[in-house]
Amino acid sequence: MNIFKILILLLSLISMGCEHIEYAEPQYTYQQNWQFQPIDTDWVMGDEVVNYINEYRIQQGLPPLIKEPNLTSALASYHCNYMISQQTISHDGFSDRAEILNDNGASAVGENVAFGYNNAYEVVSAWINSPNHRDTIEGNYTHIGLGVRSDNNNINYITMIVVRF
Repeated sequence: MNIFKILILLLSLISMGCEHIEYAEPQYTYQQNWQFQPIDTDWVMGDEVVNYINEYRIQQGLPPLIKEPNLTSALASYHCNYMISQQTISHDGFSDRAEILNDNGASAVGENVAFGYNNAYEVVSAWINSPNHRDTIEGNYTHIGLGVRSDNNNINYITMIVVRF
């Protein structure tokens, strides 16, 4: 990532008033430390996840979620980095992510995580078939952020964060 992209990211974070995510600023280097991995996401799969979730919500008579590719997705991708470093899925740090989003206008925050799925349809189907994950998808939220990252073995780790603004 070049310095221009880093400056753009930093300016966008500053303009959003996100003083709580200074730890997300480094965008390159330090392969041994998960905190310094890129916070971008695989938007090919991410967009498909959003589309499947919105199709399901519409079938249930719920409004579609608006994709939030900035703060919410950065936090989701950051959590994927953490899960990759631990080689397992978890909701570790969820309260911190929720607090950051609450400090930036969210009134409700939910999260689903997954790993090992090769495509968006499988991920969303698994979440829909799990009552607790389905409740998150069907919740009273307005926006969705996604983190989709692959480890060195091409195993996908997915974090979905839903927010009501």
